[in-house]
Amino acid sequence: MRQRLFACALMFVTAVPAAGLAQDATVLKTTCGPSAAAPTGEPDLTGLWDVYMDVGGIPSFGLLTVGWLDGRYAGTLTPVRTAPVVVRSLTVSGQTVRMVVGSREGDVTYNAALSAAADRMCGAVTYHGGLLHPMVAQRRRR
Repeated sequence: MRQRLFACALMFVTAVPAAGLAQDATVLKTTCGPSAAAPTGEPDLTGLWDVYMDVGGIPSFGLLTVGWLDGRYAGTLTPVRTAPVVVRSLTVSGQTVRMVVGSREGDVTYNAALSAAADRMCGAVTYHGGLLHPMVAQRRRR
């Protein structure tokens, strides 16, 4: 009985401070259906994006930060398990997004479809040697 009380007290003590730091949850949709309509005008991709990549069945999460620098998109991609990488280029053509990030082993490309609301990208990352991994990026609420 004493062990159960101790376990409950320990859970309470560790949960209460964490609850005070809680933020609104971002729901990451892992699929992208066909867009109902093409975006009107040039979409603005600046902001924070939650990233999910499936690396051979192992989930990999990260944060993509996009801003403007010298009239073009720039930013960083920060995977949870590795060091941040620089976004070398990010271009949009209609509903097609192409992003190139630098890594120690060489450039990695991401080709994706952009949702009509310009709040989600679904596509594949092409790694060194041609390895493909599905990746979804969903913009955080502004």
